[in-house]
Order: sequence, then C-alpha cells, then structure tokens
Amino acid sequence: MAIWGSDAAPNEAPPRQHDVRVSALRWYDLVLLPLGAAGFALVTGLFLVLADWIFLAPDGATPGQWARSVSSSVWFAYALQIALYAGVVLTGFALLRWRGCRLSEVYFPRVRFRSVLAAGGLGAIFAGLFMGLLSLLPPETQQQLIEQSELLSPTSGGEALALLFLAVLLAPLAEELYFRGVMLRLLSEKMRFVTSASLTAILFSLSHGHLFVLPGPGGWALTGLLFTVGFVFAALARFTGSLRVPVVMHGAYNAVLLAPGVTAVFNGLPF
Repeated sequence: MAIWGSDAAPNEAPPRQHDVRVSALRWYDLVLLPLGAAGFALVTGLFLVLADWIFLAPDGATPGQWARSVSSSVWFAYALQIALYAGVVLTGFALLRWRGCRLSEVYFPRVRFRSVLAAGGLGAIFAGLFMGLLSLLPPETQQQLIEQSELLSPTSGGEALALLFLAVLLAPLAEELYFRGVMLRLLSEKMRFVTSASLTAILFSLSHGHLFVLPGPGGWALTGLLFTVGFVFAALARFTGSLRVPVVMHGAYNAVLLAPGVTAVFNGLPF
C-alpha cells in the first residue's frame, strides 16, 4: 500500500504522519547531506593525520611527508570511509533536530518483524545473483574488480571487523537515508513512484562506479544489477513507509558478499 508520494491515495496515511515526513525535508538537503559528510570526513582525516604525526612520526618528518604516508594506509582508508558515511547520518540527524523532528519518526517507524526477516532473505538472494554474475565475467574483468577493492581488503581480524561494521551497518544506513530517505521522498512529491524510484536507482547504481572502472559488458551488467537492487530498495521503502526494511536488505546483501573474504581472514587464509 502506497503511503507517500504524488500518486498516493489521500486515505493511505494519517495526516500527522504524512505531514511530519514531508515537512521535515527540504530540496537543499540533497546538497547539505553530501557536504556535511565531506566536511566531517575532511576534519576527521586532518585530525587523524595530525595525531599520527605527533605521536608516531620519526624526528625530522614534516606533516606533509607524514600525511602522504598515512593517506596510503589501509587503516586511514577505513577511517575516512567510516567518517564519510557517519557524516551523512549525523548531518541528517542534525537537520531533523533543527526542524523539531526525530530520525526515528521521519525515517524509521516500526515495521512488522516478518518484513525485516523477508528483507534479509531477499538481500541474500540478490547477493547470490551478484556473485553468480561476477563468476560469468571474463577473468581480466574479475581481476580489475579485485584491484579496485584491494585497498579496503582486510588483512587482519581488526580490519575485517571494521569492514563488517562499515559495509553491513553504516553504509546501508547512510545510503538508504540519502537515496531512499531524502531523494526518493522529495522526487515522489513531484512525480510518480516508478519515475522517482528509477531515477534514484540509476544514481545509486552509478555511485558505485562499476560503469566507470569497468568499461564494457561487465560494467554494464554490474550496474544493471545494482539498478535492480536499488529499485527494490525504493519499493520496500515506499510500501512499508520505513527505511528499516531496505536497510536490513542492504546490510544482508553486503554481508553475504563479504562473507567469503572475512571468513578467510579469520581462518588465516589468504584473502
């Protein structure tokens, strides 16, 4: 049942619920959330580099020299990714508080537990399809994918836990908040759901970069699958009225994709 959007029936949501969810949004939020995330990541990165230089740099090393060394490390890449996604969530939280609203009220109302379970299963199914598609790609394309993700590939238990936290919890929360929480709802106020869901799914799939780093059929195939996943996320957000379900599906999807590599790290096998 549709509960918000230009093509939603008037009696499908209580007036107060609809008013809160729509009035809490502004079109400039589409810019403020990325800017807030970038600013938070920049401040975090500068702080980490400075702290690392103060406590760990050898005598004679300048901040600029040490920054180049730190910026190429795995832990710094994880820290920046975490700061970037956390920045999206914190910016969204701050904007809502400034407008007198709560994050849970606007984006995460309660849903049935069976809906959450079904979303987790659906995420695992799509992850299986993604891995099956990867296995069909030419070996050189698969090698390109491995090289692209090499910097964030875990080599220790700590890095594996950081990657799980990032990919299973923080990234789904931030991406769903932006694409399905803010963008989809704003677009749905001006156009029909299929159009707004398609636009957000296109931007979501392009943001993962497969089409740019893998020119040819492989990049198009992976981008097309991510478009389908993004459209399903949008449908779940629309018909449940909550981001809880797409966040769970998104997290399950990422968890299944990461499971072989993370398991190999904890078993002491080469990743």
